[in-house]
Amino acid sequence: MIPLIFGVGTLTFILIHAIPGDPIEILAGQSRQLTVEEKDRIAESLGLNDSLPIQYIRYMTNLLKGDMGISITTRSDVSFEIAERLPDTLILTITSMAIVIIIAFPIGIISALKRGTWIDTVAMTIALFGVSIPAFWFGIMLMLIFGLYLDLLPTVGQGKTPIDFALSLVLPSVTLSLILLGLVTRMVRSSMLEVLSKDYVRTAHAKGLGNKRINFRHALPNALIPILTVVSGQFASLLGGAVVIEQVFGWPGIGRLAINAVFRRDYQVVTGTVLVFSLMVIVVNLLTDILYSFIDPRIRLQ
Repeated sequence: MIPLIFGVGTLTFILIHAIPGDPIEILAGQSRQLTVEEKDRIAESLGLNDSLPIQYIRYMTNLLKGDMGISITTRSDVSFEIAERLPDTLILTITSMAIVIIIAFPIGIISALKRGTWIDTVAMTIALFGVSIPAFWFGIMLMLIFGLYLDLLPTVGQGKTPIDFALSLVLPSVTLSLILLGLVTRMVRSSMLEVLSKDYVRTAHAKGLGNKRINFRHALPNALIPILTVVSGQFASLLGGAVVIEQVFGWPGIGRLAINAVFRRDYQVVTGTVLVFSLMVIVVNLLTDILYSFIDPRIRLQ
C-alpha cells in the first residue's frame, strides 16, 4: 500500500503541474486585480516560487506527517476540507453499491436458474441497457422526470432534515448504481451458470439434495469469488462516476471538490483528493482479499 500511495502522489504531482495556467492568476481573477508585488508575495508564501523538485520534496515530507497542505484558493487546511466532504461521498458510494447488490444479485441468480426462458431474456436485455446507457445522461433524465415533471424528488444539493437528506440521496445514488448494475448482473449470471455446470453440483442432484440447498449452499458461495473480484475491481469506476454524478446533482462530496480544484489549479486539494480516492480503492481491494478467506476456506491455507 505504501509504495502504491507514494506512486500515486508522485504521478498526481507531476500531472497537475503539467496543466497550463497559473493558479495565482486564477486566484486574482476570482477575487480582484492583484499587483505584481501582491502576486509575488502570495506565490512566495505558498512556496510556488521554488523549483518543482523542492516543491515535491516538501509535499512528500509533509504528507508523511499527515499534512496535505493548505488550499491555494480558500487558504484552509486540505485535510479538513476533505474530511468535511468525505462522509457525503462515502454515503453516496455505499448506497449505490447497496442498490447494485440488492438488485443485481437476485436478477442474476434468477436469470441463471431460468436460463433460456423469457425471464432470462428480459433480465439480460435490462442488463444490456444498464451497460450501454451513460450514467450522466440517465441522471439528467431522472432529474427531468422525477424532479421537473413529477416534482417528487429534489434534484440538486442536500436536504437539511433526515427525510430531506434521504430524498435528495435517491436520484444520485440510483444514477451512480447504473455504472455497475448491468455489469454485475451479467457477471452473477455467468458465474452461477459456470458453477451449476460443475460435477459436484450434478452429484448433489444425484444424491437427491433439494434445489434450494444446492443453489444457495453449494453453488452461490463458489460463484461469489469471481463476482467479488469484478465488484472490487470496478470500485474505482464507481468512485470515478461519483465525481461526475456529484457535479451533475450538486452533491457536496470530494468528487465535486476535486473538479473545482482542477479548474482553480489548486495543487494541494487535487493531490489530496486523488490520494484519498486511491486509498479508498486500495482498502476495498484489501477487504476483498480478506473476504475471500471467509467465503472459501481453502484460500486460508495458501
